[in-house]
Amino acid sequence: MARERLSPLDASFLYLDGPVTCNQAVALNIVDGEIDFPRLREEMQRKLRDYTRLRQCVVFSPLNLFRPTWELDPRFDIDNHVILHRIESPYSEAIFREKVEEIFLRKFDRSHPLWAVHVIQGLPDGRSAQLTVIHHSLSDGVGFAKLASAFFDIEPAPRLDEWKPEHVPALPSGWRRLWDGTVDAVMSWVPSEKWRLLQTLKMYRQFFSGRAREARAQLKRFRRAPAIRFPFNTPLSGTASYTQTKCSMEEIARIRSRRGGTVNDVLLTLVTSAVARYATNAGIPVDETYLRILVPSNVRSDENRNEMGNFVSMAPVIAPLGSMPAAERLAKIQAYTAEMKACGLAQLTSMTIGLSQSVLPPALSKHLHGLFVSRWMQRVTNKPTTPPPFNIVVTNVPGAPVSTFVAGKRITDVSVLVPLLPSIGLVCGALSHDGMLYVTFTADRALLPDVELLSGYVDETIAELLNIGN
Repeated sequence: MARERLSPLDASFLYLDGPVTCNQAVALNIVDGEIDFPRLREEMQRKLRDYTRLRQCVVFSPLNLFRPTWELDPRFDIDNHVILHRIESPYSEAIFREKVEEIFLRKFDRSHPLWAVHVIQGLPDGRSAQLTVIHHSLSDGVGFAKLASAFFDIEPAPRLDEWKPEHVPALPSGWRRLWDGTVDAVMSWVPSEKWRLLQTLKMYRQFFSGRAREARAQLKRFRRAPAIRFPFNTPLSGTASYTQTKCSMEEIARIRSRRGGTVNDVLLTLVTSAVARYATNAGIPVDETYLRILVPSNVRSDENRNEMGNFVSMAPVIAPLGSMPAAERLAKIQAYTAEMKACGLAQLTSMTIGLSQSVLPPALSKHLHGLFVSRWMQRVTNKPTTPPPFNIVVTNVPGAPVSTFVAGKRITDVSVLVPLLPSIGLVCGALSHDGMLYVTFTADRALLPDVELLSGYVDETIAELLNIGN
């Protein structure tokens, strides 16, 4: 098997793991019935033969001179990754949530593959919960969707080939890793790589000779928009909580047919309206201010649409927070995102991130990322009178459009817990599944102890956009 090295962006997600940050996402599925754990374990074992990435661990170069590589784990054991928990009777929702939050914050052992499946039994009415935890260095949301069939099925009884163990060689020694890194560095300047670099530079020249003026104007508009630092935009405490609500995709389609916009425009409106209502009820003045939103954007091409890894850009969006009808807020967000797409801001951001990550030596990149997520940096940048670069992260993850199953039991409810970032103690992840859109807020519990209020505000905004009761 050819040696596979992490891309600069993939490696950056590893480097961003800090004292109170961890770049791993959790998909929480509620299952109708008790999961047969031995069956689930056996099915996962059989599926792994088709998912090499799930059997690979990250191997770092000595002194971080080169980017890490993906290597088959010679000590791979399915029992390290498929884990059973049980809530003893009497059941308590608080105990269940504490278990989910503890799993969300639990960091991986990097000497093994960076994923895990946790099964929690003992829920009311005989139900179970399945939590799939995947580190962001493996892939972006599109890649997670590609991996999804390893963790659930679209039929109750899938036919799977028998698992046949294979011989896995020992991990390369430190000297071997240095040699391999040197060879890869030399080979990166072969004609094909030079051609790729020239194509990148050509793309930059074309971009800056065309839409650069509009993109710069859009960035200037983002930076100059008045914003505030919310209580959740302070140093993280290392705790977590979450809340979830849902609506049907048919309701989203009705909103779009009446009000216009994309699914993402509607999602951004729901989130912004919820934050605005929360701020108003908490006595936080938000009139004439904007919510600064970091929106991951898919930039996969036809060449890499089926590849693992991260192919994302970060689109900066501003959304008005002042008192206004939800339909008016949606119209303003729709106009802003349309301008952002027209000027190619996401593509410019992607190229800038890619170029900066490629130029930085791995050792320096690891050090700078570590400094960025340190407690010291969060304290230094925590200035009450200065708004943060971003208030919140909002991402929309593609899900299965049909019913799905875990060990023959149907999934009835889903949530996606998105990792928190330094001084961004509130994030939102949306996941479509079986005709529904599930919206989950994840927060730092110490910074936003009443995060569950946001779900109710989202429900109110949906009803307003649908004109329910009017």
